[in-house]
Amino acid sequence: MSLLLTGGFGRATRMLASRRQRQALSVCRKYSSTPGTAASVEQSQKTWDAAHAKNPAFAIERELPLPRSRKREMTIFAAVAIVTWGLGSVIAFNYQRMTSTPVTAALFTARHNEQVLEELGGQLNFTSSFPWISGDISHLKGFVDVEFDVVGDKGVVGHLVLKSRRTGKQNGEWHTAEFYVRMPDGRKLDCNI
Repeated sequence: MSLLLTGGFGRATRMLASRRQRQALSVCRKYSSTPGTAASVEQSQKTWDAAHAKNPAFAIERELPLPRSRKREMTIFAAVAIVTWGLGSVIAFNYQRMTSTPVTAALFTARHNEQVLEELGGQLNFTSSFPWISGDISHLKGFVDVEFDVVGDKGVVGHLVLKSRRTGKQNGEWHTAEFYVRMPDGRKLDCNI
């Protein structure tokens, strides 16, 4: 109390800080395994003392804030990644079906079928630049089962269906089970050659 009355508030704070410094240094020396650690702790303690002497409010002792949980951010990131990968896979597989030989051959054959030309018009093509091709194509297992929409000059949309199976092993013959264009009124225009 006498230090405070004689105007030695700063000196009392420095004495208290130096006592804490000695305690911290002794603990560090006691538990350090390398000789250089104590010197580095001593150097950092000098820096702390210099900052504390210039600004006593710098050394306010308080609880450190808890680290922010990133669980929510990581969950959102994982969900977005899964959706992106899933959507990318679906688009890639659809593009693979769209550019496959059976689909392009079926579209070519339908373009040159007289019944289809009469009902849908010329320049038969997919309904959009990136159509949805439903079904499966497996050259290895020997089956083609695809369906997709087509449109011609007349603006009428038809639904092309192709189902084909391979008999025998890898070099067997393909036999078309169904190949037609279904019109909006339900009629089937046979496209078999």
